[in-house]
Amino acid sequence: MTAPLPLLRRRAVEYGALPIAALAMVQALQNGEATSLSFSFDGLKHDFHVSDAVLGTLPFAMAVIGLLGAVPFGILADRWWRKWLLAGSMAVWTACMGITGAATGFLFLAVARFGVGIVEANSPAAISLLADYYPVKDRAGIMARYQLGGFLGAILAGVVGGIAVGVGGWRWVFYMWIPFGIVSTLLLFLCKEPARGEQDADFGADLAAAGPGQFGSTERIYEAEADHDLLMVAKKAILPPPRRTSTVDYDTLSPREVLRELRKIPSMWYGVISITVAQLLLSAMSTWAFPYFQRVHHLSAPVAGGVMSLLSIGAAAGILTGGMLSDRFLQRGWINGRVWLIAIGSVIATVVLMPGFASTSLQVTAPLFFIGGFFITMPIAPSEAMVADVVVCELRGRAATVRSIVRTLSSAGGTIVGVMIGAFGGGANGTRLAIVWFLPIFAIGGLLVLLALRSYGEDLAFVLAEAERTRGGLHEEPEVIAS
Repeated sequence: MTAPLPLLRRRAVEYGALPIAALAMVQALQNGEATSLSFSFDGLKHDFHVSDAVLGTLPFAMAVIGLLGAVPFGILADRWWRKWLLAGSMAVWTACMGITGAATGFLFLAVARFGVGIVEANSPAAISLLADYYPVKDRAGIMARYQLGGFLGAILAGVVGGIAVGVGGWRWVFYMWIPFGIVSTLLLFLCKEPARGEQDADFGADLAAAGPGQFGSTERIYEAEADHDLLMVAKKAILPPPRRTSTVDYDTLSPREVLRELRKIPSMWYGVISITVAQLLLSAMSTWAFPYFQRVHHLSAPVAGGVMSLLSIGAAAGILTGGMLSDRFLQRGWINGRVWLIAIGSVIATVVLMPGFASTSLQVTAPLFFIGGFFITMPIAPSEAMVADVVVCELRGRAATVRSIVRTLSSAGGTIVGVMIGAFGGGANGTRLAIVWFLPIFAIGGLLVLLALRSYGEDLAFVLAEAERTRGGLHEEPEVIAS
């Protein structure tokens, strides 16, 4: 056994796998239910005599409800027990699934859909919880697993939704989610509410062990067995001093003061703007990739769906790899590794996908589509972790609300490409050219995040110093809540 080494380290609680499983399930249900909604459209048109245009308003209305709901939920996420907030909303969401399935008219159904939008508003609570459940050194990997839940939900919707409609009709597109909603609610109830900022304070104390004067100091020193990854960080990761100091009581801030505090975090804004610009492409691809394969490569609907699954497989691998690499870079002491990974992944995805979409040969497009799917999602987990890294724990819920509002602009990607298709003459050639010429927006979004290189270390150092200032006490031993 190695000799004990002196580390300045708080003993953060270990919460195990239950929280990430519960929160990833929430993400899966949200994405899966949204994906399966379209399976009910033919039945709704027949039973309620509504047009495609009216049906098309349902996803938009849910997005608006989710956007408006994000504001109060962001405030509650910073002031209330977040696990109860999520569990309660999932219970309401589950009830709304049953009410939607039992709808006797379209207006009745539309009102029930507004209740479903509640879960859309809960991402501030989920992001805040993840940052406090798991160590900073593992944050990107945890964010990757959380986002992977959305892909698994979409796959579940595709497999089960068609069967449900075939067996029981359109109502079972909604009924099928009720058992999953009940399980999700129970899992959230079983989770323990984490202490705010404890993971930040723990990570900051390990960095402080590498030497004085990096971002703050503490006099609390004790003997502990060295954790290899944390010791690696403590030895190699050298942070600059924070750009500023603070005496703010975050619990008493007014909304205007909260915005003033958030404006002082340049790295957060660079990250949010970068993600928003990049997701313009993701929005466009979700709208136009399927018509592209039908028009340009003349594929039937089933074959086009099969080729598009290559993107989903590559995307799932890209999310997990991006999270793993981002954490590995941080554990090796590369503080700006998250920033560079976002930029590099965005540029490579653009370079790969442009010839893929430009080609009229499926033998060229299909493999490039798979590779591009990998790199197009690789920046997601590092960007989520980066934004969480630079916001103090007391404001993460409201910061996530601001991020959700700004990122809503990215939903315009599909509309922009639609206009470009018309400008290029429509048809197969117009669709192909529009997507190819729109693709560089993704690289631009990735390169914008490089503006955070000068501020990310200082903003991270500020968060760690604030955790040291506002979090009191040490745990004698780590407490294992779940495994």
